[in-house]
Amino acid sequence: MTRSKTGNTELAEQQADYSESVLSDAKLDSTQLLQELQATREELKQAQARAESATRARCEFLAYMSHEIRTPMTAILGFTELLENEALSATDQTRAVQTIQRNGRYLLDVINEILELSKLESGILEIESLQVSPIQIGREVIEQLTEQASEQENTLHLELDGPVPATIQSDPSLLKEALVNLTGNVLKLSRQGHIRLTLSCDPTQEAFSFRVSDTGLGIPTDQRQHVFQPFRQSATAGKRAKAGSGFTIISRIAELLDGEISLEQESEQHSEFTFQIATGPLHEVRMLSSLEELEHELPLSQSFSVNSRLQGRILVVEDNLDNQRLIRFLLNRAGADVTIASNGQQGVETALQSKSPFDLILMDLQMPVMDGYQATKALRNAGYTSQIIALTAHALTGERERCLAAGLDDCLTKPIDRNVFIPQIAARLANKSASVSR
Repeated sequence: MTRSKTGNTELAEQQADYSESVLSDAKLDSTQLLQELQATREELKQAQARAESATRARCEFLAYMSHEIRTPMTAILGFTELLENEALSATDQTRAVQTIQRNGRYLLDVINEILELSKLESGILEIESLQVSPIQIGREVIEQLTEQASEQENTLHLELDGPVPATIQSDPSLLKEALVNLTGNVLKLSRQGHIRLTLSCDPTQEAFSFRVSDTGLGIPTDQRQHVFQPFRQSATAGKRAKAGSGFTIISRIAELLDGEISLEQESEQHSEFTFQIATGPLHEVRMLSSLEELEHELPLSQSFSVNSRLQGRILVVEDNLDNQRLIRFLLNRAGADVTIASNGQQGVETALQSKSPFDLILMDLQMPVMDGYQATKALRNAGYTSQIIALTAHALTGERERCLAAGLDDCLTKPIDRNVFIPQIAARLANKSASVSR
């Protein structure tokens, strides 16, 4: 009897211990479950906040784009209508045309920035690593932007801050694109100022710096945090200066080139951007202490301008009638003999049936019947050796490489700026026997 009572007591105690253990585990499971629920709730809140932020960003982007596109289009269409329907004085006509041109260029800048930012953020961009002359890149940037600088009475200067390597390892296209973008954006914020592009290098860190400084309007303190955000405007001294996505593009390129972009500004009147990239190994690279040291290493080239005379026969393969008229007018006015073909098939037939090869073929890429790539391949397969240059509205990275792979000698982009177009055509005609780019 005693043994039975003892057994029952032990059993009761075991059951109590088990129940307590179960309750304890249940409490732990309940606490863990609550923690997990709270963590899930927090994650959902964060996801909702991100979604709302993305929605706001999309709305802001659409609002910005609507404003940035409609504003210049209002001027373009309005002044075009005035030219068509109103009896304007010669002075007013000139002003109307200048207004249309200015707003057209502005609109093109907006479109180019959208395409460029989309390309850089797509993650499919291939980065080249080639020998690049930073001094030569700097010179090309200054030359390209000189006209833009003079429009706002600015001056551009290239200088060195200490010895720099004759060459570095980088992607020349992306590097130049970033520097043109950076210097161009600084020009927009300056009037009657002095803009300096200063080159320097830290060989121990294998880092090369391009500093762009100005004596212009500067960027207000409360606006600096937004400089590298896409499609923001900066208020400068009571004016609105379009920043667009330019600085964001530069920032993306800096990352791709193992570098960074930074802004230093000591006052409201002066700003200095530093674009720093990796150089690659420098232990066997010659260092240069002045801009003049590179002069004898640069190839001599003929100088052509918008006033250069064109001598030669040019076949223009283009399906758009308005573009046909424009290109024919520009080339004829410069002295060239122009023949038009309306699609790739007509272009191939015209070129092969001609008694003598054309000095140059300008080939649109997107056309009915036969596109520019197919037409070029057909000509090359038929033994046609004269220069064929793409003239295309496609402006994304990789287009030129695709053109070269198809047998084209180079790729020029639309819309056409005669100040660039005529010198390029003149250079091509002066090198009839071989491609300028190869």
